[in-house]
Amino acid sequence: MTTAGAEPGHIDVGKVLTDTGDVLKKSFATVWIIALILFIPVAILGYFASEGWLINVIYSIASLIASLYMAGAVVRVVQDVEADGKVDASVGDLLGSISSKLWPLLLLSVVTGILIVIGFIFFIIPGIILALMWLVAVPVLVAEDKGVFASMSRSSELTKGNRWRLILLFIVIYVLLAVIFVVIAIFAAITPILGVIIGILVAIVVYPYIAIIIAVTYYELLAAHGESKPGPGVATSGGEMPA
Repeated sequence: MTTAGAEPGHIDVGKVLTDTGDVLKKSFATVWIIALILFIPVAILGYFASEGWLINVIYSIASLIASLYMAGAVVRVVQDVEADGKVDASVGDLLGSISSKLWPLLLLSVVTGILIVIGFIFFIIPGIILALMWLVAVPVLVAEDKGVFASMSRSSELTKGNRWRLILLFIVIYVLLAVIFVVIAIFAAITPILGVIIGILVAIVVYPYIAIIIAVTYYELLAAHGESKPGPGVATSGGEMPA
């Protein structure tokens, strides 16, 4: 993927969305299998979440962990596709490669989440700015193997000069998230089991798409800055990195 058509140092948001669709075509089966593995258990927990505070807490934690695994695994998928146009690693390899990064991803999510919420409390604009600054912190942490705060700093550096362009992506992402919650709430109001089924269907479609948008944005930002792209980050089951 290149940034042809964009100004030097700037990304083309339209191309990000086009490339996202291209990655999705090349990784369709792998991405949806990962989404099913992660979100079916979460949806089942969600069905019982109203039965008590403990199950609700477990459901919330499971949702966060599933989302982090999804985001991290998708970064690996995009790394694979960027390298040779296809996904070489198995689903097990992809998920396994994220296990060691789960705690850093969790800490990153908590730290950025708290700071962004605080930013939104103070007149909204600071929250938007922080969200744009750290938009690609997860891909940085996974692909470049950086620590939590180094990933936040690196993301801020990469997005600098492109944040106005990234507002469109920010809007797309948050509209998609809003759709998830609204659709699930509507069907859950009709009947809980229908809410679970629809929740699974929406999650396996929307969450992977959002994760791919963010991972592709990271690669486009690297290209815009003239930086080399990380190669495949997952060893195959045979113990070797894809050629």
